[in-house]
Amino acid sequence: MYKNKIIVNEKKAAKEEIYSYLKQSPNTKILGIPLSLHIYNLANPNYKLAFDSYLKRHPKMENTLNSIFSEKQVKGMDNAYESFNKWFLKNGNPPVLLDSAKMEKSALALRRYYQSKGYFNTEVHAETDIKPVKKAEVIYNVTTHEPYYIDSLFVNINTPILDSIYKQNTAKTLVKKGERVDYAKMEQEEQRLISVFRNNGIYHFGNSNMEFWLDTLNTDSHKADVYLKIYNRAIEKDDSVYTKPFEIKRVTNVNVFTDFSFANKDLPIKDSAFYNGYMFYATNKLSYNPKYLSNAIIITPGGVYKDTERNLTRQYLRELQNFNPGVDIKYIENNDGSLMANIYVSPLKKQSLSFDLDVNTSNIKPFGISGRVGWSVRNIFRGAEVLELSFQGSFLNSSKDVSDNSRFFNAWEAGTTANLRIPRIFFPLKTNAIIPKKMNPKTNLSVSVSLQKNIGLDRRNITGGINYNWQSNKYTNHTFDLLNIQYIKNLRVSNYFEIYGSERRILENIIKNYIPPQDITWVNENGKLIAPLSYINYVLDNSTFESQYPSQYNDVKEIKERYNILKEDYMVPVMSYTYNLNTQESFTDNEFFSFTGRLISSGNITSLLIKKPSNNESKKMFGVSLAQYIKPELEYKKYFHITSSNTLVFRTFLGAAFPAGTSNYIPFSRSYSAGGSNDVRAWNTFKLGPGSTKNRLEFNVGSFKLTSNLEYRFKLFNNFHSALFIDAGNIWDITNSNQSTTDTKFKGLNSIKEIAVGSGLGLRYDFTFLVLRFDIGLKTYEPYLLSKNKWFKNYNFNHAVYNIGINYPF
Repeated sequence: MYKNKIIVNEKKAAKEEIYSYLKQSPNTKILGIPLSLHIYNLANPNYKLAFDSYLKRHPKMENTLNSIFSEKQVKGMDNAYESFNKWFLKNGNPPVLLDSAKMEKSALALRRYYQSKGYFNTEVHAETDIKPVKKAEVIYNVTTHEPYYIDSLFVNINTPILDSIYKQNTAKTLVKKGERVDYAKMEQEEQRLISVFRNNGIYHFGNSNMEFWLDTLNTDSHKADVYLKIYNRAIEKDDSVYTKPFEIKRVTNVNVFTDFSFANKDLPIKDSAFYNGYMFYATNKLSYNPKYLSNAIIITPGGVYKDTERNLTRQYLRELQNFNPGVDIKYIENNDGSLMANIYVSPLKKQSLSFDLDVNTSNIKPFGISGRVGWSVRNIFRGAEVLELSFQGSFLNSSKDVSDNSRFFNAWEAGTTANLRIPRIFFPLKTNAIIPKKMNPKTNLSVSVSLQKNIGLDRRNITGGINYNWQSNKYTNHTFDLLNIQYIKNLRVSNYFEIYGSERRILENIIKNYIPPQDITWVNENGKLIAPLSYINYVLDNSTFESQYPSQYNDVKEIKERYNILKEDYMVPVMSYTYNLNTQESFTDNEFFSFTGRLISSGNITSLLIKKPSNNESKKMFGVSLAQYIKPELEYKKYFHITSSNTLVFRTFLGAAFPAGTSNYIPFSRSYSAGGSNDVRAWNTFKLGPGSTKNRLEFNVGSFKLTSNLEYRFKLFNNFHSALFIDAGNIWDITNSNQSTTDTKFKGLNSIKEIAVGSGLGLRYDFTFLVLRFDIGLKTYEPYLLSKNKWFKNYNFNHAVYNIGINYPF
């Protein structure tokens, strides 16, 4: 069988979902090719028998093999070939054979599906169309006839309090008069009502307490009356069952057993404490401060029972990272009908060591292997805090701007980090009224020191900060960096033109071709530039050179500007706010969107405390230049469900950095770049832009960035996946720097034509814990080309960029 076709009322079925009801599907195809079948066909399922039979028919071949190779080697060849066969059999899929029984079951499943959608008189007929080369197409002809619509909805609720709650929540009902009958909507309405009742104190309510049914006696009008019956609570006692009206249950007692385990479940309680309605118990000394641990408990003493409070309490206690994930919450009904909530948590070890080995990739560091040793101390101040000290090191492939790129791992990083996670807002003023504990607030205090070698200039970074995080609802997350201060100290500045050799070579080329022989005093006998900075200053002060060679003059200006940016030490005191909205319901959900808005301010508040210098220099903080800028960013991602394993993903990013105060440009580490495995993949990192320039320098950065990506992800077979993608974007300069050329400036809508476009395909292997990604990016539109036609000029594998990445790019 090579194809299924569903014809609904003489039209081909459009919904992919309908095909999932078929009990037999053909081999999956990629671009019309059944790749998994071809892989399977490469194998011989009866290889062992076939091989032995071949040797019996050709005894001379066996003798020849034995004369050339040892018996052990022949056996090894046999085993190796057998292993290949097994791999093909395992990773391929056998041909799907036509099965008449499964055809009948598929027809029945389709009929039931359409009946569940209100088409009660649906007819389904299955037939086969035999094609050449023993191929069969199965066609399911579906005639739905006229559907049934809801004429009236009758609701009968025995318990008065349930009737009151129901009437308060009818606005969001999913079963409405005049709509087509849909069993799925009725099931969803049942789940909605269960959630409504249980979150309004009806603790004992469940599926068995309600049911829908239809009355379709009035068949001529194709209308149905829908009845919803909600029963009283059924209670079993001895051998009999009786009913009584539901009651709203209140939680009068909340007990927290802070050191529960199966081993000590029978031990007596030795310590206890009461705080704000919560009772805390321990079989040894109570380790947690009740005031702070209660922040993670959303169940309200004296409040109405709610499923949401139970679930949030379990979630927040897990997120403390102080307890085992198996948080157990049990409710016991008291004699007066109220509820007692018992929360059982089992602490993790006070201290722990961790060892991590990671493979990572980024725009700046295409490939790296990182090692980390971490030491964690839990509950360090008795408030469920976690102190983490870590020491990390990385060996990296930094293919840009290194003094020795003959080795794959040509750069390294080393550093140490201290981080204190506090499960509440740590601030002098009370914030409970603005950010209540239900929003799961957290505070992070961190400080880190790192040293980078051969990642551009060698660099020492010292970073410290405090940030707050909270969730206003299930989908919305907020992060506020009150202060994140970074001190960037560049090392080996004197070796700048050795590390960035391409810039030195540009200068040497200018000397060779544009300076008269009698003025060549800048290079040694090998033509190597002796004093790059002196030569740069000579050119920039030479008005004759500027008028005679304006292009070369601009090249020298750009090199000088880049030198000034890269070598300067900075103090970057950042305050930022990030808003994130993500509608993904679960890890398997592939139909959702995500929006992130971020506003970053650096140095603008700090500068108010610093006196403005008398000259035109930037403000200094502890003798170091203060970076002042405003940086708004927007990112939107939309995931479209195609099938359960196929997804279309769209992403767009817009960011701008505006110098502020006495700063004239943006620090290099806070500028934007284009290209790389997570960006516009047809260009290497830093090789795209800015604007319509094809810059020969090794680092190309800008202060404005616009990028969009469209990627279709689909499954090949087993853990192999693939993707087709289109990337578009570029960077520009929006500062007032007089050293930037016109071609690099953002000019509004006129700059749209400077957006580069790349396209390509990728192969991914899903290891479950990470995805290994290989993407081929092809240059589709190159805005820097001098020809009028900039499309597909270098659209070939010779000019392709091959990207290796970890996990998906967005």
